[in-house]
Amino acid sequence: MDGALLIDKREGYTSTDIVNIVKEKLKVKAGHTGTLDPIATGLLIVLLGRATRFARFFSELDKSYKVTAVLGEIRDTFDRTGEVVSVHEVNVTCNDVEVALEKFIGEIEQKPPPFSAKRVKGARAYDLARKGIKPDLKPVRVTVYEAKIINCKIPEIVIFYRVSSGTYIRSLIHDLGLYLGTGAYVKSLRREAIGNITVNKAVDIQAFIDSKNPERYVIDVGELLNFMEAVILSEEKVKEIYKGKAVVVKGISLEGKVRLYTDKKFIGVGEAYGNIIKPLRLLPPD
Repeated sequence: MDGALLIDKREGYTSTDIVNIVKEKLKVKAGHTGTLDPIATGLLIVLLGRATRFARFFSELDKSYKVTAVLGEIRDTFDRTGEVVSVHEVNVTCNDVEVALEKFIGEIEQKPPPFSAKRVKGARAYDLARKGIKPDLKPVRVTVYEAKIINCKIPEIVIFYRVSSGTYIRSLIHDLGLYLGTGAYVKSLRREAIGNITVNKAVDIQAFIDSKNPERYVIDVGELLNFMEAVILSEEKVKEIYKGKAVVVKGISLEGKVRLYTDKKFIGVGEAYGNIIKPLRLLPPD
């Protein structure tokens, strides 16, 4: 079975838990395209069978989140599950928070949370942190495209973020708290979208578990990649593509990643340079 599942993850599950449930339920190879913290809910894309070859094209997409932040404390995990490191007075207004948010829009340097899945010399940062070892995490450049307050009732603020792949919302909230001088941590987090794929298209994980026909939730991975233009190839050009060669397709002028089809069947992803198509990642030929 090849394809994709859009899962609405509940709190308490790890991303690996979800993948293992899918494997057991569908008896198929599976993998997710981007980790969600156990306290987080929302959209998790799980790829099945040979479709796991296309994970990176989803991992690269922007992400949208709704986060509830609490001012007044710093916690070691940057979220509510952690130990309190320090407590601070909260003498700020909602307008102060709104002004501060603007300082974290655009391309910024961000250090991942100490309790994260980031690898440090082969070990997960959270494994080192749990052993009392402070992981040496290097800052990375990320982009915050949008940050706006949805609801504000100090000390709690609900914020919508749209960010580049690899951005840690926990770090954004922690840094916001430092900037305000109040400290801050994440109370709840929900991933609402990955690129143009929204959580309202996803199946709740419990509904998937309880389903007697879970296969009905499987989506064609080519359809899920619809943020790429589609290019239909002749059988002759498909043979060349499978040899790793570039082909010329008359009547097109495209730039960037494209979905490749033959006879309405998805065969993989290519890179377009005008009317020249090069293979990037292909399904094995039948």
